[in-house]
Amino acid sequence: MSETNQALTAEQAYQEDNDSALGFLKPQFHEEKFPTVQIWGYIGSLVLTFAAYLLVMNHVLPPVALLSVILTLAVIQAGLQLGVFMHLKEGRGLAWQLIPLYLVFLIAIGMVGMSIWIMLFKSGVS
Repeated sequence: MSETNQALTAEQAYQEDNDSALGFLKPQFHEEKFPTVQIWGYIGSLVLTFAAYLLVMNHVLPPVALLSVILTLAVIQAGLQLGVFMHLKEGRGLAWQLIPLYLVFLIAIGMVGMSIWIMLFKSGVS
């Protein structure tokens, strides 16, 4: 065998090694002609929002139970919207999306925490 064949063979082996080891980094997209998933996601979001609205307006539950049900519906709706509209399953894999997702949760928790802090202690700054 000549050196070019050996170099090519070594390069191919290296490429195959990288493809198998880093296969999760390859983009994984699929195209659909009609956005049925997005339509069902939108309908699901509307149903969850309307359910929370009806629970609050009709005073169906005591305040503590109502708050826990609304928070549960909000978490379900956030998961639905992340999965359907933010294309969480598409792209280069979950590894590339976890760090920004954790950062978003950290920022959201910080904003909610600081808002509660301000409402509880009612700082003298006006």
